[in-house]
Amino acid sequence: MRVRPVRFRSFLKVVAAITVSLSASRHASGQQAPAVPDSPSPARMSLEDCVDVALRRNVDVLTGADDVTAAEAERSAMRGQFLPKVHADASYQRWNEAYVFDGFPVHDVTVWNITATVTQPITALFAIYEAYKVRDLGVDIAAVRREVTRRQTALRVVEGYYRLLEAERLGEVAVASVDELEAQLRQANSFHTNGIVSRDDVLRAELALANAKQRLIQARARVALQRSQLAVLMGLPPDSAVEGQPLSDDRPPARDSLSLEQAEQVAESQRMELREVEKRIAMTDRDTRLAYLRLAPQVSVVGAYIHNEGSLFSQINAGYVGGVLSWDVWDWGTTTSGISAANVRAHQALLARSKVDDQIRLEVRQAFVDIGTASEAIEVARAAVTSAEENFRLVKKRYEANAATSFDVVDAEGLLTQARAQMQTAVYDFVIARAALHGAMGAAPESLAREQR
Repeated sequence: MRVRPVRFRSFLKVVAAITVSLSASRHASGQQAPAVPDSPSPARMSLEDCVDVALRRNVDVLTGADDVTAAEAERSAMRGQFLPKVHADASYQRWNEAYVFDGFPVHDVTVWNITATVTQPITALFAIYEAYKVRDLGVDIAAVRREVTRRQTALRVVEGYYRLLEAERLGEVAVASVDELEAQLRQANSFHTNGIVSRDDVLRAELALANAKQRLIQARARVALQRSQLAVLMGLPPDSAVEGQPLSDDRPPARDSLSLEQAEQVAESQRMELREVEKRIAMTDRDTRLAYLRLAPQVSVVGAYIHNEGSLFSQINAGYVGGVLSWDVWDWGTTTSGISAANVRAHQALLARSKVDDQIRLEVRQAFVDIGTASEAIEVARAAVTSAEENFRLVKKRYEANAATSFDVVDAEGLLTQARAQMQTAVYDFVIARAALHGAMGAAPESLAREQR
């Protein structure tokens, strides 16, 4: 029986392994590796379920709905400006005594009156109409913004959902790595007991196992963090137990058959951000007309009814109908400055239209590039996993035949774990990029989840 001598190049590794060998030995004797504290049993939810919950509970979505309600209230307030305004005044006076001048009574001890005035704007109706249309466009913009928020929230939920699945699959890869290295450690201990290998083989296996356990702890922590992030996106407490349904055989959906040009055309017709910009351009046009209308004089029709008691110099009942003209002939440039500001805002809205269009095209192109990159990465990773599995199998056979060391087995296992992790990352990068493309094309929130199946 031949004992393999300790090589000098492994001496430093052996020294480093001593610091973790005790903890690894305890695990070999039956103790469990530390883990993230137990959490409530997660509830299996489909992607459609998660998106549906988020659209009903997400804070941003609820805030968008409130913005629409507030804009509608402002429009209703402006609508009331078209109708006559009814104004009432009342006064009451209690004197110390009645006033009599040279035998002629002027007023009693108590004097009071009520005045009711009705005012109907005439020329101001044009400005009121423009202001009303501005508020009406504000409602449309708020509704568009709400829909944009819904779609963005749905896309974030889709990404968070797949990132959770990815973290879970990477955790399974880490578990498999620990299992394989535990088997290697048991075999190394057996070989060392029988004098087949030296102590450095055992220490190297213990060190590799300790590192694998650290990776497993980190993988479990990532799963817990991704689960909390998904729960918050859905409008649930961070400690909610949520778990997704994994992909069938971890195979991503098929790649879309649309070309880049077709995807850009779909995006230009469906993206809500473009509709918002168009609404804002129309709003700035109305604002400009409203600013010009403020230069005109304001003419109103006024009617009033007055009732007096206790004063002999006033009619008990009186009324009149007339007109009022109001015109700020000179306000030191206040109105004309408002016109200049409105023109600038109109120009900014036109610039924003070009910026948003370029941004949407860029998002579509980026998603296309990401899909292509992830698709190629899947093919490379799949071949790498096959090669790494075969390499690990052959190295283990050589180790069993005393033709390889623990260093060789650990290196082969590390390559296999890396290839498996890259495969999972490539798969979920692909489905996330595919969802990003659908989002960039303006998919509705509900269909965004269904299209990922």
